Amino acid sequence: MLNLIKSGMINLDLEDVADVLLCKTQEEITMSEIKIPKINSRQKGLQIQFYTTVSAKYSETGKRHQITGASEKEVQKKFRKEVKRAMAGQMDFEKHKDDTVEQVVEMFLEFAKGDIKKQTHSRYYRAYVNYVKGSSFGKIPARKIKKYHCDDFIRTLTNGTIVYSYVCQIKCIVSQAFDYACDREIMSWNFMRKVKINEDRCKEQENKELGVWEDDEINTLQSGSMACWNKCRKYRNSPALFILCGTGLRLGELLALKWSKVDLEHRTIKIERTQTEYTDYDTNSKIYEESTPKNKTSRRTIVINDFTYKWLMEQKRRTEQAGIESEYVIPANSGRMVKESSITSTFKAFCNYVGVEYKPSHTCRRSYVTNCLDKGMKLALVSKNVGHKNKRRCLIAKSTTLNTYYKCKNDYEDNLAMQNEIFKIYDFNLGGEQVETMFA
Repeated sequence: MLNLIKSGMINLDLEDVADVLLCKTQEEITMSEIKIPKINSRQKGLQIQFYTTVSAKYSETGKRHQITGASEKEVQKKFRKEVKRAMAGQMDFEKHKDDTVEQVVEMFLEFAKGDIKKQTHSRYYRAYVNYVKGSSFGKIPARKIKKYHCDDFIRTLTNGTIVYSYVCQIKCIVSQAFDYACDREIMSWNFMRKVKINEDRCKEQENKELGVWEDDEINTLQSGSMACWNKCRKYRNSPALFILCGTGLRLGELLALKWSKVDLEHRTIKIERTQTEYTDYDTNSKIYEESTPKNKTSRRTIVINDFTYKWLMEQKRRTEQAGIESEYVIPANSGRMVKESSITSTFKAFCNYVGVEYKPSHTCRRSYVTNCLDKGMKLALVSKNVGHKNKRRCLIAKSTTLNTYYKCKNDYEDNLAMQNEIFKIYDFNLGGEQVETMFA
């Protein structure tokens, strides 16, 4: 700052300079006076976790809580960061005493901007703009909110036009904003917590038919992909569809995958990034960028089976033949990361050209799970491969992998043969006369 002032790039008079230096000095003095509490350690699974406690006075939320990290240095860094943000975020409560509900929600969304994923923040902001901003509920002063206001607001949402899950999400956003306001004494109580949603009044969820790729469809698509490229250089990135089927990757994970994370020698792929799409409401534009995967279990290393290896090499061959230099496994013509909307259009056009009905990219993920389970792979291993949480002693009936992703293939002969084999354990000779009598 001083160098910029001296160089003339920032034009301030002496009084302004004094104020800047005074504020900086006061901040440094305050931070130096705050001592980091004792940092303890504990066993967390196979790792050592370090932790300390932040008092309510220096907490961003106004509540006492723990800060954890993989080392003492990391805990210290997190502690200083939170204290600094809490001090910087201290409010003039008189200034906000007349804030409306929509102002409180917008203030909360601005506060949460750096703490949640950008695509999640975009989804929250869209819900706020569509249902809170400009509404009669949004114009009520936050301090005057009562439970009946919250009841009326939720009742306007359950009018048969919004599905139950989205109403729950809107309620959750407003409730979090009210918690934020209560922590900062803008509101005295969060009445939204007490509101119940009548699911029967919500729009009925559409039951979409979630299928899998049948074996004959995949075979047709494979031969079609080779013919299209070798004869007329069309659908260069169509191998992506088969790589998805052979790995169970999410489409965003494949599009963000770089060759540096693919070990062809040891037949492994490291999944550490994914492509995300969100709307930047400051510029009102769609953003496509790399980010961290969906959750911790999504960061994983998977094996490359023979089927996947073949199509990875085919994708590499096509990229080289097209004269494209790129670090991405599935590159755009420019060599940069392909947009999800672009690859989806490619899949649709390719399926239409080959004469196979198009199915969304997530069908490949369901096909992978179905094939693995049908061939006897353990559920825990399949869950690990696709990046699902596999909690210890989790009942199979409650498994996301089984309930959501497993779809029985339309194969009568295999079904009959398998059941005949299974029920051999009950094999019993009824005798000729008994059999004839039963089926007479």
